[in-house]
Amino acid sequence: MHTFYVAMDATDHSLRGLALGRHLAEQPGASLSVVSVVAEAGQVEPRRQALATRLAGEGGPVAIEVVVNGSAKDTLAGLADREEVGLCMSAHGRRPVPELLIGSVTTGVVRRARRPLFLCGPRYAPERHRRVEVVMVCVDGSSLSEAMLPHAVALAERFAARLQLLQVIESETAGALPRDGDVLESGYLHGLARRLRSEQGMEVDWEVLHGDPADAIVSYLDDGENIMLAMTTHGRSGLTQVVAGSVTHEVVHEAPCPVAVWRPPHRR
Repeated sequence: MHTFYVAMDATDHSLRGLALGRHLAEQPGASLSVVSVVAEAGQVEPRRQALATRLAGEGGPVAIEVVVNGSAKDTLAGLADREEVGLCMSAHGRRPVPELLIGSVTTGVVRRARRPLFLCGPRYAPERHRRVEVVMVCVDGSSLSEAMLPHAVALAERFAARLQLLQVIESETAGALPRDGDVLESGYLHGLARRLRSEQGMEVDWEVLHGDPADAIVSYLDDGENIMLAMTTHGRSGLTQVVAGSVTHEVVHEAPCPVAVWRPPHRR
């Protein structure tokens, strides 16, 4: 990724993605631009001026690109599909409907994009996540969750970050394990880490959490700094499915760190 784009519109919540874009671009020395989509040519200059005014007090200068297209979702997804680009978007703070919680445009881009998007929710804490030192990928043994691994490896390499595997075991499952359950719990992650070490030459560590998936993940993140979480989604009706259950939308909404979200092609 040579350029990070921050998708912005006329709403205040879209400004949240600018801090994320700045941090992600700064670490590998990439360029940063703001992109906005309007429906008609006559809206280009007013939108550009509105964004310039809004960005004036938000740090250093940022290039602004305003694109004319009837579908913001298609335009942004096409941008996200470019290998040299990283697309940052902010999620809404509304609850509880997933599409409102994330945002209909953001949801639509996730459904269309063939590469991960970098999302930040209303509880994103940029002062605690100024760098990416850990790429933490959620897995559960399914092919859906493990489809994120190549992207997570690439992100870890891009940011010179440590790769960590994260699995959540719900309370009912943990209670059914035998006394040596700790060994059984870690066996899957240990084997996956060993495979990545062999195939990618990358050191990988792991953590097993217990409880409700969304709560466990967010609680774990609350104590961390400089983390990027990576998750896949089914995306059947917004961001309503993830590796450990219907929790992606909750994690994006509650997480203090950026979340890389990807919908694998076989789920489109």
